[in-house]
Amino acid sequence: MLKVRSACTSEVDDVDSAVAEILEQLDLEKNLLKNSVGILGCSSEYLDLGTVHELCKRLPFEVIGCTVLASSVGEKYGSELLSLFVLTSDDVTFSAIYTDPLVGSDITKIRNSLKNAYDQARAKLSADPSLIVAIFPGLTEVGGPTLLKELDSLCGGIPIFGALAINQLLAFESSFTIWNGEHSLFSAAMILMRGNVNPTFHVAALSKKNIQKRKALITESEGCLVKKVDDMLFIDYFQTLGLGRENSILSWNTLPFLVDYGSGRQPVTAGLYSITPEGYGLCGTEMPVGAHFSIGLIDYESIMETTELVIKNAKSQGEVNGILMFPCMSRSQIINPY
Repeated sequence: MLKVRSACTSEVDDVDSAVAEILEQLDLEKNLLKNSVGILGCSSEYLDLGTVHELCKRLPFEVIGCTVLASSVGEKYGSELLSLFVLTSDDVTFSAIYTDPLVGSDITKIRNSLKNAYDQARAKLSADPSLIVAIFPGLTEVGGPTLLKELDSLCGGIPIFGALAINQLLAFESSFTIWNGEHSLFSAAMILMRGNVNPTFHVAALSKKNIQKRKALITESEGCLVKKVDDMLFIDYFQTLGLGRENSILSWNTLPFLVDYGSGRQPVTAGLYSITPEGYGLCGTEMPVGAHFSIGLIDYESIMETTELVIKNAKSQGEVNGILMFPCMSRSQIINPY
């Protein structure tokens, strides 16, 4: 069985105080079982000042994580909050790993880097993992779903949960992943878990009332990169809707899509990550030719409604030892535009 312990600090400018506060809340001697691992989220200031490096030196277990827009632990919330989510167990083993930098758009090289890291982490376990937590870098050339697809193929369909690194500038080019005190713009961090792990997964999508009826057809794309919509350049399509401005899209970071793949496949909600210099759109899911998408609206009311639903569903599963949540960038921007 997994048990959970969480801790946080807002001591951005004082490394020693921040580390001491986290360690005091964790009370390691009292609360740690045989095996433990940590998942950390923080602003980049904690990396710049060395807080994360010093904290990881003091912890008797491995840690992965990333920079985030904000963190929340219990009733505490904020963009300057460092959070640490600790999993500990007597009958679950953990193996954490960092990949080599995933640079460029060469899928073969990316696949090999993921495979080498996965194989190293897998070798430390007695058998295949029961669950993988993965933190991917926010690459500008390859979308997160492409990395997920490759990792899923490598591990043979083992459940994977995780997030993409982001920062408060909403720029993937300066968002870091974390592993044992190190940080990188391009490496992926993973935890492989083996043993008595019984996770449940809950996802909140857009409310149907917040989805426009007008659908657009993807006519040219590559993975998560949409090049043309209705035979128009991606950016030009949004100009026709009155949402384009020069080589950008108004409020692009709070503009969700509902993607319908057809063939009976469940539609998914995705965000727009960036606009390329060519006017293409990098999205948060694969956008194949022939799929349709509708533009959605996220507002405060719908965020509260769907979040409450997810938490109620999670708590209804019976004994729940901990809940790890990764809200999307768009929701965070609506709640707190910084």
